[in-house]
Amino acid sequence: MPEKKETSIPLPTITLDHANALIERGRVAAGIAGVRAVFAVLDPGAHLVAFGRSDGAWLASNDLAIAKARTSVMFQMPSGALSSPLALGEPMPHFDHISGLLLMGGGLPILDENGKLIGGFGVSGGTPEEDAHLATAALEE
Repeated sequence: MPEKKETSIPLPTITLDHANALIERGRVAAGIAGVRAVFAVLDPGAHLVAFGRSDGAWLASNDLAIAKARTSVMFQMPSGALSSPLALGEPMPHFDHISGLLLMGGGLPILDENGKLIGGFGVSGGTPEEDAHLATAALEE
């Protein structure tokens, strides 16, 4: 029998330990801010790696945190960067035909030390500004 060759190229991805550490840092920041938040970490293919929900957080925030993380992976930018205000006479990009996206603050791409996308982090539970602050706090090392 011929030897099986490895044909796939491993992609950089976030580890479970790294994902759990981000969630823990987010939980600490949420506690300080007094926000009951939900945290989602996705891999570069936008698949769930880790998830955490603060006691008493809104159940709707589960889907919202995942959608923010997915948006940050799909566009490789903060989810809030896509929520620019409307300007009269200017074309308005819209992504409502792509399911699972949320164009408001709280989603950030996770990059490795070489700047490669390894996942996305999403937070929901407060205002978009509060969620963006919690996501930034979790990703700061």
